[in-house]
Amino acid sequence: MYKSRFFSDPYFIDLLDLVNETPGFISRTIKRTNVVDNDDEYQIEVAIPGLIKDDLSIGVKDKVLTIEHERDEEETFRFTNPFTKEYSLPDDVSVKGIAAKVENGVLLVTLPKIKKKNNERTIEVE
Repeated sequence: MYKSRFFSDPYFIDLLDLVNETPGFISRTIKRTNVVDNDDEYQIEVAIPGLIKDDLSIGVKDKVLTIEHERDEEETFRFTNPFTKEYSLPDDVSVKGIAAKVENGVLLVTLPKIKKKNNERTIEVE
């Protein structure tokens, strides 16, 4: 009786999943990500250990950037589970200029910003 109450607490269920490494443990499906906002571009860094560029699919549709990895049925062992990550793009991203590269287990996606024209001006009154 005590054991079932102890393990029915959601906190301990997650700990058991971690110890038993059941597929339902959520932290294994969330990829570590950094998003950086620079003056002229955004950068998204995603940790993808064990993957190469051919393992990934990246696309943009309806202002949403999607990064995917699906495991082939032929693969017997991989360090990374299949995943899908989606990012809503801000209005100032130039979709045509988006670039991606993989280096040392990190995917770097660069999203250049659209340069805004400066339409401000001070006018002196004569």
